[in-house]
Amino acid sequence: MKWKVTLNFPLDWKLKLAFNLLPQRPTPAMISGGKWFRAFRLKGKLIPVIVEGLEEKGRPVIVFTTPRVDSQLKREITRMVFRLHGLADPSSLHRFMAGDQVLRRILRSLRGFARAGLMAAEPFEGLVKAVIQQQIAFRVAEHLTANLVERFGRHVCFQGLKVYGFPTPERLAEASIGQLKECGLSSRKAEYIREIAVKTVKGEIDLQSLQGKSVNEVMEVLTSLKGVGRWTAELFMATILGFNVVPADDLGVRRAASKYFFGGKLQPAEAVRRFLRERFGDYQRDVTVYLLMAYRLNL
Repeated sequence: MKWKVTLNFPLDWKLKLAFNLLPQRPTPAMISGGKWFRAFRLKGKLIPVIVEGLEEKGRPVIVFTTPRVDSQLKREITRMVFRLHGLADPSSLHRFMAGDQVLRRILRSLRGFARAGLMAAEPFEGLVKAVIQQQIAFRVAEHLTANLVERFGRHVCFQGLKVYGFPTPERLAEASIGQLKECGLSSRKAEYIREIAVKTVKGEIDLQSLQGKSVNEVMEVLTSLKGVGRWTAELFMATILGFNVVPADDLGVRRAASKYFFGGKLQPAEAVRRFLRERFGDYQRDVTVYLLMAYRLNL
């Protein structure tokens, strides 16, 4: 079945998809021919979803293709896709950016980017991805994530595509350290991921409940887990929960902020954290994503 949602704000779908560094491999999302696709596990079923951005009568339209689903699942899939891609009205953000000389220049090239999205459909997926990304280049981390998805994730064939979902906690809890290492993970990361999976399955941690907690509460819960420090916790809060925080210890964030605001001189994490918070306030998360995108595109 197909359905579409017409947007009331500008969107450059091609630009939005360009934020993905590894479109050809399942992380579990993939991109082909301008279409973004992955599977979501909803109501105990793996549901493949294909999304594309089009234009009708001068307005951007998001088109969904799925097997037949009921109205409740249709609403949930729409909500998840919109959150993942940051498909929300950026008017207030753009007005804020227009008041800053540096951001105004970046905005001219990225006006159709909308808002910051998320890197995972649910918290367990996000925390596993955050652990994988520790201390390695993001592109490398995406390859390792794809290895994990191909080895332990489930897939369905739909519309001629192999559409993957992220491995469940149960699946990763059952995996051996050796099997996880075969995906390219270090021994420590394999141990951390398996322990997170086991604790999730046993009910010792409830990552879903973190959405309703404060930044300090989430930080306390996450850093109590083996292998999760401040950077991982901040990355999780920003890119999974959508909190207005920035993982300033991230080298990419530091490089982007330093290029555009410090003459290219690499700044320490705490200086970047303080600068982004004080200068951009409620918009620091969105602005950081725009800076990262501008840095990738060498604007």
